[in-house]
Amino acid sequence: MDNTKEELITSDEEFDVILEDVETGIRPRKVKAIEKKKTRSGGWEYAGIAGQIGFEIALPMVLGLVIGAKLDERWDTRPNVTLILFSLGLVLACTSLIRIVREVLGKR
Repeated sequence: MDNTKEELITSDEEFDVILEDVETGIRPRKVKAIEKKKTRSGGWEYAGIAGQIGFEIALPMVLGLVIGAKLDERWDTRPNVTLILFSLGLVLACTSLIRIVREVLGKR
């Protein structure tokens, strides 16, 4: 019975006894794998994510429209600045949405 430690223990098995008794031939007994407890914080986590998505999509676009409209009135360039700032807000909203989705998918 010339067993090495590598033969007895594999990476996904856990034992409560590590050494083998050569005289009696007792081998380590397998212990059930420990299951990781799934942590769910319920619907509040998803509600928070939905709120975050709403703010990060709406806020840049609305700010672009409001600030652009004010600047267009002041400089008499209607609707150039509004369209430029709204487009910039849209791009920021899309990148923010992609970041949030990657974070959420990375948690799972």
